[in-house]
Amino acid sequence: MSGTENKRKFNFASDILGGQILSRLKTVDQYFIIYLFCLVIAFISMNLSVENTQLTMRRNQRELKNLKADYTAKAARLQYLSKRNEVEIRLQEHGSLLQKPVDPAKAVKMARKYN
Repeated sequence: MSGTENKRKFNFASDILGGQILSRLKTVDQYFIIYLFCLVIAFISMNLSVENTQLTMRRNQRELKNLKADYTAKAARLQYLSKRNEVEIRLQEHGSLLQKPVDPAKAVKMARKYN
């Protein structure tokens, strides 16, 4: 076997997180503390970013819940105000001269013109 076959390729995630990079270095004791320090910093920063993302998601869900309740209340009020009796009452309050139709609506039939 040649020397190139014994050396395996560098896999970033596996070598860094698994600690195999330390076995490749000649002075392991000097870099071990730095390696652990870097892993702790990476772990803390990943946890903080996940926590911030979850906090933002909770805030957004709370806001959506409040907006949905507000929408439901406004839709119910609008539906109530669009009833015929409520429209008549509001028209009378504003002094409108509109009145109910006396005769029911009639269907209009249109004749087609053929060329």
